[in-house]
Amino acid sequence: MAKYGSDQVGFMLLGSYSMLGSTSKLEDTVELKLSQTDVLGTSDEQWWSSGARKTDLTQDGWFDDASNGHHEAFKGLPTTHLPLTIAPHGNAGGLAIDMYPSVGRVNYTVQVSVGDVHKAQSQYSINGGKKAGVIAFPLGTKVAAANTDSDDVTISATHPAGTGGGSTVLHVTELTGTPTNCTIKLRHSTDGITYADLTTFAAVTPANVAAGVASEYATIAGQINKWVSVAWAYTGGSAPTVTFTVGVHVTPAP
Repeated sequence: MAKYGSDQVGFMLLGSYSMLGSTSKLEDTVELKLSQTDVLGTSDEQWWSSGARKTDLTQDGWFDDASNGHHEAFKGLPTTHLPLTIAPHGNAGGLAIDMYPSVGRVNYTVQVSVGDVHKAQSQYSINGGKKAGVIAFPLGTKVAAANTDSDDVTISATHPAGTGGGSTVLHVTELTGTPTNCTIKLRHSTDGITYADLTTFAAVTPANVAAGVASEYATIAGQINKWVSVAWAYTGGSAPTVTFTVGVHVTPAP
């Protein structure tokens, strides 16, 4: 059984917000919902489940008012739901991630005690559960328009990777220079040589990033091939750079 340490966590992103720098503890609980079904006259409890699951996520740590950080994400408890992605094993292509499609912010507590560092605790509402994915593009910064076809990621040990589709997530944490927008695509290949676009994310603008909402979770129908890469391009501006990550979930075969 593989073991991992807390120092191996690569990133935790809610929309464009980086939550990792203020986090000391994450608690992710998945509960199978049960209903008691025994009737009068029975001596033992009986339970039934529809298969529905509930996912809870709480975060403990330190008060941090850095730009696009924990406090910025939770102050005022915005009602906008955002995708959330956690990389528990590191920030490298092909490593496992947890992808949460739609996450609300429902509780934020700041704790101030004499002689202690200010602490903070936050609670999320998880809609749609979570998906087990892999990093298609590690969180990093790129400059001129290009792609990673020559530095692809293998998302499956067998081919084809998945005929039942899946999903993908994008988080953009920074867009610099003076571009009007940046468009990012997920690509795939059957042989690791020739690539075709699989999904085009909505264009990201500097205003989206500043507002913390430069992110997207999208479903993928049909075939997801064994090798994946990403491409990015800018509209207008000069000396642009973009910092982002892309994850992919492949629906397991039935």
